[in-house]
Amino acid sequence: MSGSQSQARKRQPAAKLGRIDDFYIPADEEDWNELVQNGNLAKDTIHTIPADRIASASEASNAQYVMLRSYSPPMRRIDDFLGKCHQFGFTSEVRGRADNLLAASTEWLRYLQLLDTNDSVNDILDTSNRWPGAFSTVKRLQEQTMTVRGVHDRDVMQVATEGTGQQPGGAGRPKPHRITQLPQAEDEATPNAALITLLQSVSHFAQAKLEWIFNHVHFTCKLRQTEFSALTDGGLRSKRTMDIFAIVEVKKRMRTEDTYPILMQEACEVAGWLMDSPVQMAHFGGHFMLISQDRHEIFVTFVPFHQGYENYLRNGSNTNTFLVMNTFGPFHTAYRNDMEEFGRIILAAILIVKHAA
Repeated sequence: MSGSQSQARKRQPAAKLGRIDDFYIPADEEDWNELVQNGNLAKDTIHTIPADRIASASEASNAQYVMLRSYSPPMRRIDDFLGKCHQFGFTSEVRGRADNLLAASTEWLRYLQLLDTNDSVNDILDTSNRWPGAFSTVKRLQEQTMTVRGVHDRDVMQVATEGTGQQPGGAGRPKPHRITQLPQAEDEATPNAALITLLQSVSHFAQAKLEWIFNHVHFTCKLRQTEFSALTDGGLRSKRTMDIFAIVEVKKRMRTEDTYPILMQEACEVAGWLMDSPVQMAHFGGHFMLISQDRHEIFVTFVPFHQGYENYLRNGSNTNTFLVMNTFGPFHTAYRNDMEEFGRIILAAILIVKHAA
C-alpha cells in the first residue's frame, strides 16, 4: 500500500471502518448475538476493538455500539408505564403526591386547557384568566418547534385530511390521523429549549435542590486503547453537589427519521455517564433516567445498573449483563393527555431523588 493510500485509510471515519453489514438496533440478547457474529466481534470487547472504530457518541460506529453490549426492547406505549412504574421507584404514594402538587397549580391547569382547545398562547393576553403564567414560554416554544417556515403542524394535518370530495359529516368524512413524518424543526435549539423549560417549570413544584440545566453535560468513556466523549443536551443537576441525576438528549428530527444513530448516541451517552458516575446515580429503582425530545415528541428511558456491566466497561471483564434501554413514549407535546402524564412522571421523579440531592 502506498503512503497516500495509507493516509487515506487513516482518514476514514470510524462509522465506515466499524460498519457491520445489515446492521440494525437489537431488541434483545438474541439479536445482539447475531450482530456480534455478523461483525466478527465474538472475541472482542469494547476495549479490544481497534481504536479507529471508536468515535464520539454522536458519530459512533456499529462495532462500537455493539461492543457496548446495548439493546433496545420495542418502545412501550405511555399506557404501559403505569404497569411498569413501580420497578423504577414510582410508587403509588409518590405519584399521588405529584398529582396533588400539579392539581394545585392554576398555571399548569391553564396550560393543559390550551392543549385541549388547541389555542395559540400568542392569542392570549397576559391579563386573561386563560394565561398559563410560567408555562407560557413552554407553550410558545412548543408551538415554534411545530412551526416550519410559517406552517404549523395543525395546518399540515388539515391538508392531509382534506380533498376526499366528501361532504362534512358524511360517511366518508376523513378523520384526523397521526402523520409519521413531518419536516425537521427549524433549529435544534428550539425543541431543546422547549423541553428544558417544561422540565424546569414542572419540577419547580417540588421545591428541590435540583435544577434542569441547558449546559452540555460532558462524559468521557476511557478505554484501554482510546477513549470517546459523550455530550448531552442538558441534565438534572444537584445544586449542592453538582451530581447529575438525569440526562437530556434532543434532536430536531422525528425519531422515525434516521432512527439508528439516535438510539446509538443515547446508548453511548448512558455508558459514558455510567463510567463517570457512581452507582448511587441510578436512583430510579436501580435505573438511570434519560429524557429525550425528537422534534415535538418526548421519550423517557430507564436503564438498569449492573455491577458486572460497569466492570465490563471499565476493564473488559466477562459479563452476561447488558445496557438495556427501556423507552416509553412518544409523549406528543400538543396532546393534553400525553403532557398530563409526562408532567406527573417528571414531578414524581423529582420527588424520588429530592432527598438525595
